[in-house]
Amino acid sequence: MKKIASLVTLLAALAFVVSCASAPPKQPEPEKTPEATQPEKQAAAAPDAELSQAKALQQKVDGYGLATYDPDDYAAGVKDLQAGQDTYGKDNDASRTSLQAAITAFNAVLTKGGALLMDKQQAQTEASKKAADDLKASVAVKDDYAQANVVYQRALQEKSAADIENAGKDFSQSGDMFDAVAKVAQQKKDAAEQALKDAQAGGSASEKKAADAQQNLKDEGFTVPGGTQQGGN
Repeated sequence: MKKIASLVTLLAALAFVVSCASAPPKQPEPEKTPEATQPEKQAAAAPDAELSQAKALQQKVDGYGLATYDPDDYAAGVKDLQAGQDTYGKDNDASRTSLQAAITAFNAVLTKGGALLMDKQQAQTEASKKAADDLKASVAVKDDYAQANVVYQRALQEKSAADIENAGKDFSQSGDMFDAVAKVAQQKKDAAEQALKDAQAGGSASEKKAADAQQNLKDEGFTVPGGTQQGGN
């Protein structure tokens, strides 16, 4: 009986040893690494430069009165500028996008409307120049006509360079100068023609005066009644 008990004890001890040998050792749990905190996203800077530029462009367009020449782009620019102002400081990325669109629209108005405005100004100046040319002002009022033409040619160059401001000034100035020389030329023509009429009405004693009056008309580049036209532009 003692042998059986010893055998059971031995088997139990052996089973314990085997079970201990086959069980894998318990691995230590890895230490938890604290999660890295993500930096807060910085708010976009306010689009101050874009806002100032858009406002300045609108003011320039309004100053030249160009809205009527390109109403669609002007309306788009006004709308985008307002949207940029409404989102300014709340969503600066959206504000910047709207303001950039407004800048593009107002620049389009300046390009399209500016060209049309200068075309109109040039046409007005050329009408004044034609009136002076028809009166032979380049001969009758030679020096003043030449000065007017210098300003006019400068305006044409400024128009080619899309210089709206200076082209507008010079077209206006040269137009006024052509109007002035046309007025003087008309006065000279009227005086010369009246002198001729008076001389012709005086009979044979006034033949020399009539001849002098005719020559005066020719010298000023005017057409002599009953004669030929002299002079040129």
